[in-house]
Amino acid sequence: MELAIIVGIVLLVFAAATATVLLEDRRAQRREALRRKARLARMGEVDPLAPGRLRVDG
Repeated sequence: MELAIIVGIVLLVFAAATATVLLEDRRAQRREALRRKARLARMGEVDPLAPGRLRVDG
């Protein structure tokens, strides 16, 4: 019984740590994308990847 509680707590901590890392990675990716966009805008450039993200309805 005690072992099951300890294992459950360890798994819960592991899951929380994994979720935290994933959320931080997403935030870092968003920040880097904003920095990249701002850097391109300062240079007067258009995002070269934008045409690849366009969707055509049809």
